[in-house]
Amino acid sequence: MGTNTIIRIGTCDVVLQDYEPGKGKLILSDDDRDHNVSYYWGAMGEGYDLSKFIQKASTGYLVGKLGKRDSDGPIDMKKTMRNVRKFIREETDWRFYMDMEADKELRRELNEIQNDSYDQNHFIQLMCNIKPLAWLQKSYYQSEWIDMIEQLKCEPWHFIETRSPDVNIWLNQFLPKLKTYLKKESEVSNA
Repeated sequence: MGTNTIIRIGTCDVVLQDYEPGKGKLILSDDDRDHNVSYYWGAMGEGYDLSKFIQKASTGYLVGKLGKRDSDGPIDMKKTMRNVRKFIREETDWRFYMDMEADKELRRELNEIQNDSYDQNHFIQLMCNIKPLAWLQKSYYQSEWIDMIEQLKCEPWHFIETRSPDVNIWLNQFLPKLKTYLKKESEVSNA
């Protein structure tokens, strides 16, 4: 019983499916970026069709419905390792340079993790495999080092920061174009 409107904006097919007043589905399919997203709204409000609803909704709201959660984006290793180093500095009551050799080895290992991690799971795996090295047995601060390393290994996923998913970046750029298009179309039909 509803209506379907199909439009093309740039490299994106847009399908607006109005099922009945206040209920509709938006489908976006971009040929160039291979992004295909959709969302169904079952309660847009009285008197709203999908076009009017999209024009009134904020871009952030629409990205939240159509896109991915920010935690699904690729890992940002620079920010993630910043969090690890901040944790070592602030949360563990750790004082760098208690043992210069140990400090240097820990920094080397953290740099390797930063350079080698290719996704969130690999980062977690590498962090969980940090081991006190044999030379640490000679350190006067051995127990402090071991405690600090165990704290790092405990829940490394809390250090992870991600970049915005590619589809969300694309949606933030595309949705204003869609809103502009729909606004012009509604002005023409109301004239």
